[in-house]
Amino acid sequence: MEKRVHKLTFYHPRVERVAQCFENEVYLVGGFIRDRLLRVKKDYIDVDFVVKKVEEKELKCLEEVFKRKGFRIKKTKEVFSFVFGNSRFDFSTMEGKTIEEDLKKRDFTINALAVNLTELILPFNDDVVLIDPTGGYEDLIRGVVRPVSKTSLEDDPLRVLRGIRFKNILDFEYSEEFLELAPQFSPKLEEIPEERVKEELLKLLKADKFAPALREMVQLKAFFPVFKELKGIERIPPGGLHQFNLLEHTLRTVEFMENFALPEAPTYLKEFSKEVLRDKEALKLVALYHDVGKPLTAKERNGRLTFYGHDKVGAPIGRDALIRLGFGKEWGKIAYYVIRNHLRPFFLFDLFRKKKLTDRAIYRFFKDCRGYGFHTLSVSVADFMATSEKMEENVNEYLNFIFYLVSFYKERLKDLKPLLSGEEIMEIKGFERPNEWIGKIKEKMLELQAVGKIRTKEEAISFVKGFTVKEEG
Repeated sequence: MEKRVHKLTFYHPRVERVAQCFENEVYLVGGFIRDRLLRVKKDYIDVDFVVKKVEEKELKCLEEVFKRKGFRIKKTKEVFSFVFGNSRFDFSTMEGKTIEEDLKKRDFTINALAVNLTELILPFNDDVVLIDPTGGYEDLIRGVVRPVSKTSLEDDPLRVLRGIRFKNILDFEYSEEFLELAPQFSPKLEEIPEERVKEELLKLLKADKFAPALREMVQLKAFFPVFKELKGIERIPPGGLHQFNLLEHTLRTVEFMENFALPEAPTYLKEFSKEVLRDKEALKLVALYHDVGKPLTAKERNGRLTFYGHDKVGAPIGRDALIRLGFGKEWGKIAYYVIRNHLRPFFLFDLFRKKKLTDRAIYRFFKDCRGYGFHTLSVSVADFMATSEKMEENVNEYLNFIFYLVSFYKERLKDLKPLLSGEEIMEIKGFERPNEWIGKIKEKMLELQAVGKIRTKEEAISFVKGFTVKEEG
């Protein structure tokens, strides 16, 4: 099916020369066409071309056009890619004998659209023929995510996640076909390479659509195949302060964490450091996994369910989960220290309310968080608000406490440096070579500086002289 579309314009200085590299037709396809029709503005250019084939001479011509070497990537088919700045141009070979056959093998109707490049770049050509064999244009107008065929999701189960992403980012609705087929093929997501899954999750995280997408992943049975470490949280019932079961609490925690990062978030939630905002995508995943240790530590005591040690048990699981999903060791490290310490702010809050909170306890919290103290505090706010509607309404007292900790850190700990160097400690103690005691002395000295017990270099020297070194052996 073809139809004429008015003013589907696109200009790029190099693209006009692309058609000259090929003897056969060149087509622009998929997401680029979709976004142009929807008038979606992006801060990057991502264009997909389909050609009959890419011969060596044609590849060399493209390299001359783009002034760089292309690289070959293998997805479900061979793709030649050129990337520079905020632009990416992919060239894939046609699946089938015609462009219509190629489009019918794609994921969703809204992506099964194409235009002839030569026609698009003609000057003064306001009306362009849109090649649309599956009714994608009508689905775009109506805002519907519809699989191209009944076998679309079966052919590639990752399309379940892609459909969830398109629906949430474009603010569309699911077709009846998608709602019927997605739960059937979601279990197959366990077999999809993590790198492909990560790509979909990262786009949702960056678009601030991760939280609503998670709820739909649960609905469409795609949640546990992707986040397999979380199996069992749906069986933990409400109890104690918790108004909701653990799955619902977890989803609410991610929702609050995501809302903190939105541009319209309240000013008081932006008091956290730049590092927290820089890692906002990672922290949404950390919020998702913050209670992953609960199913493994659940035990009934005196008629109530307890989860002693779930923070310590969950920390390595959360770390390994983020690494498994392809987000790297740095995100895994954030997950480890935040999950391991995510209960600490609540214990400190209890002391704060009783007026028993000490400077030493605050110092040790930030020290144990290993640079992720603000990250831990931000997750704790989301965790607090997600516990119950009552706690959400009464969050201001907890926020006042959080900002007390933030102020303490900025005033007392942010620029804290040891008054004595390792070499000076060695000289004072008469150590002939570096040893473990130097670090222990320096650590204790820093703590005493933080709580105001050591203020001058002379006091530091006196402390080091009096520090007892126990002989080993």
